[in-house]
Amino acid sequence: MAEQSKDIFSEHTKEMTSEQRTELQEKVSNMTEEELKEFRNSLDPDSMGFFGEECV
Repeated sequence: MAEQSKDIFSEHTKEMTSEQRTELQEKVSNMTEEELKEFRNSLDPDSMGFFGEECV
């Protein structure tokens, strides 16, 4: 069975290094509920979306 990548890239993260994505994941995981709500509202969902092939 082929090994699947842990990362799923989006238009927002496709140019980030592995270290930058890890830093972003850590930052988000440490946010309070209110900070997370603000972060989610600051992103434009229309400019996001998956980059590359979908993982199943």
